[in-house]
Amino acid sequence: MEKERTSILLDKDVMLKLKRLAKFSNKSTSLLIREAVSDYVAKKVPKSKIGIIGIGDSGGSDIANKKDEYLKGFGKD
Repeated sequence: MEKERTSILLDKDVMLKLKRLAKFSNKSTSLLIREAVSDYVAKKVPKSKIGIIGIGDSGGSDIANKKDEYLKGFGKD
């Protein structure tokens, strides 16, 4: 995946904790920050809806209630 460089400022105590975590987990601070940002964005950005849902109109409001009646004989030759 292509990466784009950015800069951030962290509180000194947060940076010290991050460095200790990086050393303990054997990961770079950059990787930990990327993982944290990815997790945060995944939780905050709304999931995109499937584009085809809701585009059709059956013309009736009872389709779900009468599905067996409407599908009777469907798929039979």
